[in-house]
Amino acid sequence: MVAIYRHFKGKYYQVVGEGLDTRDDSPIVIYRTLYPSEHALFSRPRAEFLGMARLPDGREVRRFTPVEVDDLPEEARARLCASLPVADEPLA
Repeated sequence: MVAIYRHFKGKYYQVVGEGLDTRDDSPIVIYRTLYPSEHALFSRPRAEFLGMARLPDGREVRRFTPVEVDDLPEEARARLCASLPVADEPLA
């Protein structure tokens, strides 16, 4: 099963998995964009990922909402991947 979410600002993301923030042992969500980006992966505390965001008008909405693959725009669907490439060079 592919975990796809729409951010409240409208862009789509694919969850890669969950990890552990070694600073405080809290769970984090690792995710990737389904649009062109300078960065391959992002992370966010799990509670924040699944939490609410406040809009400029004061309303609260889910920060990320799950969506079905069939509901993705074609461009986002084309960027889905079953696995991620492994880095072949050390970090600079």
